[in-house]
Amino acid sequence: MGHDEKDVGTMTAYVDGEPIAAPSAIGPEIVIDLERIEKATAAIRAVWESVRRAADIMTEAFGKWIRSVAAQIEAKHELETALRWASCYCRPAFNRYRHTKKKRTRKKYEKKILAWYREEVL
Repeated sequence: MGHDEKDVGTMTAYVDGEPIAAPSAIGPEIVIDLERIEKATAAIRAVWESVRRAADIMTEAFGKWIRSVAAQIEAKHELETALRWASCYCRPAFNRYRHTKKKRTRKKYEKKILAWYREEVL
């Protein structure tokens, strides 16, 4: 009830559907052709180069996106700081900014407050 013992000691390896090892009494003898190695390394090199190019493109795009997000955060922080300063030292513009409902008017006073902040405070 055991396994068949007639194939013990023989092993064959295949590359591209062709055997590359001949069975021997001690173990498999592997024959590797130098041309196959060169072809395989060239293929690996080409694949790695395409992966590297794709990674370069992705990292550049990701870096550009991160820089734009950081710029938006910095602009928002500057506006908040300017509004805090204006609430103490430039009340008329701050009150107009806070109490208006129209986006166009708020944007106008936002620009005035930022200009005042950059000129007077910074």
